[in-house]
Amino acid sequence: MKLDEIVREKYPNFIAGYVLATGVTVETDVETLNNRLSSVLSEIKAKFAQTQVTEIPEIKAYREFFKQMGRDPSSFRPSVEYLLRKTLEDQFPRINNVVDSCMLASVEHMVSAGVYDLQKVVGELRTTLASPDDKPIELIDGRKLQPLPGEIVLKDDQKILSAYTLGDSKISKITYGTSSVIFVLWNAPGIPRENVERAVESLALYARKYCGGYVDKKEIL
Repeated sequence: MKLDEIVREKYPNFIAGYVLATGVTVETDVETLNNRLSSVLSEIKAKFAQTQVTEIPEIKAYREFFKQMGRDPSSFRPSVEYLLRKTLEDQFPRINNVVDSCMLASVEHMVSAGVYDLQKVVGELRTTLASPDDKPIELIDGRKLQPLPGEIVLKDDQKILSAYTLGDSKISKITYGTSSVIFVLWNAPGIPRENVERAVESLALYARKYCGGYVDKKEIL
């Protein structure tokens, strides 16, 4: 994956990272991952139980970045905020071991993260900016929405896989036939590089330990 220079020019403090893993096995339930989830989510609940979510500095950073890209964070909630709220409500979403590992690292380190089926990627994968010519994308929940011009997006040679303020495209979602994945991490200005580094290391570990995969490459861009 590459990070287009136009992203840094427009958003100087933006950082991206990724973990590429092959040979993963997608499963509904992995006991060791369940144990890790229980431990980490309990720690997060204890830390933020008495705190207003929108007053947490990391959440403020994501909400401000949404506004900078032209999107109302109260209508389009940042994924990190969504996961944190679900954690505090004892309703952390569970999908499968690959997606759950991604969501865990995201809320654990306060870094926006998505995971994509590499078999559905055509050509080069890059983090870039949306243009007025980009078509609406069908999100995992079925909605079809248009990325805003200048919004950070994840693209291959044919399509958008994810938009910063909208979420992930349905076309590249993880299924039980998925065997190779790429985890993509994006910060917001104000989220330190160390958070992205820790999230990359966690995902490299989780891909091996909970998904049975091999980490072919990991990088901070």
